[in-house]
Amino acid sequence: MELKEFIDNAFEKYEESPELIDFKEELLTNLQDRLNSLEATGLKRAEALKKIEIEFADINKIADQMSLAKKKEVFEIQYMSLRHFVTKQQAAIYTILGVLVAFGLISAGLSYLASGKFEALTGGLMVFLAIPLAGFVYMGLTQETATRNPMRPLRASIYTIAVFVFLVSALLVPMFVFVEAKSLEGALAILIPFALLSIGVIAFLMITESDYRKSWVLKEAEKHNEWAKNFETSGNAQTFGVISAGVWILAIGAFVFLLILKLWIYSWIPLVVAIAMTMFLLAHYMKKSV
Repeated sequence: MELKEFIDNAFEKYEESPELIDFKEELLTNLQDRLNSLEATGLKRAEALKKIEIEFADINKIADQMSLAKKKEVFEIQYMSLRHFVTKQQAAIYTILGVLVAFGLISAGLSYLASGKFEALTGGLMVFLAIPLAGFVYMGLTQETATRNPMRPLRASIYTIAVFVFLVSALLVPMFVFVEAKSLEGALAILIPFALLSIGVIAFLMITESDYRKSWVLKEAEKHNEWAKNFETSGNAQTFGVISAGVWILAIGAFVFLLILKLWIYSWIPLVVAIAMTMFLLAHYMKKSV
C-alpha cells in the first residue's frame, strides 16, 4: 500500500474539509521523508512501508516536525465529537462528587424529617453539599473540552475557595434566622464578611479572566463577526428589519381582527405565516451577505 492510499484509508471515516486536506498533505510529506530515510538504511520499500504502518500508531513519532498548534486545530474542529477529554481519573472524581451531593441531599432531608427543624436541613446541606459543589467548580474550570482550554489550577483553586465560602455562609444564614433565637444580626454578621468577600473575589476573577476558547473557536467567531459586519454594512440588515417589521405588523393586525370576529380557531395562522416569512427573509438576506 502506497503512502497516499495508506493516509486516505486511515482518515476515511472523517468528513473531508480544507483543514483535514492540508493536514493529510503535510502528513504525506513527513511520511515520504521517513520512507526515504528508511530506504537509505537498506530496507526494501515493502519493509519500509510496513515499518511506517507500525509507527503510524503514534503520529508524533512520524510527524515530530509538524506544528503542534496545527495538529490541535485540525483534530479539535474535525473530531470534537470523537475525542474523550474526560480521563478515567477525572470520571472517578466526578462520580464521587455526584455521590456526595446525592448523599448530602438525602441525609439533610432525613435529618429534617427526623427533627422537624429547618436548621437540621441547612446544617446537613452545609456539611455534605458545600464541599462537593465546590469540587464540581474546580473540576469544571480545569476540564479541557472541545471548545475551551483548561484554567490554571491555582486560579481555579481561588474560584473554588470563594464558592465554598459563599455556599457555607449562605447556608449558615437560615440557621440563624429560623432558630428559636431568630438572630438576624448573626445572619448579617455572616453575610457581610464572608459572602460579600467571596462575591467580590469571584467578580474580580471574572473581570480579569482570560479567554480560554480554543483557536478554532476563535476563528469561527471571527468569521461570524466578519459576516455580521458585512450584513450590517451592506444594508441587508436594515432591509430585513423593515420588511420583517411590516410582516409582523400585518400578522398582529390579522390576529386581532380574527379575535374580534371570534374566529379563534384561525387566529394562529397569521402568526405562523409571519414566523415562516421572517425565517425566509432572514435566510435570503443572509445568503446575500455571504
